[in-house]
Amino acid sequence: MKRRKHFAGEDRVLRFAVLMMAALLITGTAIVGLRMNNLRVDSSQGEEKLRELGEKDAGEIDARIRALEEEEERILEERRNQTIEERFAGCLILGDAVCQGFSEYGYLDAGLLSTGQNLCVTSADVTGLTDMILQAVSDEPLKLFLVLGMGDIETGNEEREAFLGGYEEILNRLKEGLPDCGIYVNSILPASQAAVAENESYARIPEYNEELSRLCEDMQVSFIDNSRLVKEEHYEEDGVHMTAAFYSEWLSYMAEQSEL
Repeated sequence: MKRRKHFAGEDRVLRFAVLMMAALLITGTAIVGLRMNNLRVDSSQGEEKLRELGEKDAGEIDARIRALEEEEERILEERRNQTIEERFAGCLILGDAVCQGFSEYGYLDAGLLSTGQNLCVTSADVTGLTDMILQAVSDEPLKLFLVLGMGDIETGNEEREAFLGGYEEILNRLKEGLPDCGIYVNSILPASQAAVAENESYARIPEYNEELSRLCEDMQVSFIDNSRLVKEEHYEEDGVHMTAAFYSEWLSYMAEQSEL
């Protein structure tokens, strides 16, 4: 009997413990449920706030984008209404005799040009190119366009490395003397097939341009490739000099590439 009473006492203790655990579990579940409900309310409120902020920010961003687009369109419209000479105001085109066509055909005032006969990159001091570079630095143009290399081709200079080394020296001098000036290197204009047949030196122009393009990339200078602009109808009889129509297209292309 004492044994059964002992077991009965243990049963009561066990049942009491189970009931207590159940009560605690129910109470805990209720508390967690309440907290979860509160969290859901807070989360909903947070999501609504974020949505409102997102809509506000998106509206502000859209407004700014529209303002930038309108400003860009206004600038483009102003450019379209400008003459080519107005777009090049404050700039300088420095190069060999081919550049004289810009003023001879009436597209640019001679004051926007610095040109010379028989200029050679490989003999800059002798041909007067160095003096022209120093004068350009003194003039402090907003943007400077170089048109050089044909003189080196026509003299039959086979030292391509000397040409590239001379051009690099010129660019270094300009970058040092005109740190705020945009510098643009024009490719050497190709000659016609007839001119190449008469003077094989012109056949090296594409090769020189390829090397010149790489030099500009290494020196972080803008290179303007004009080869695609030149068409057979643009050549004068000698197959080297260009017609008035080409100069118009060339100027427009330079202005586009330099964002004038």
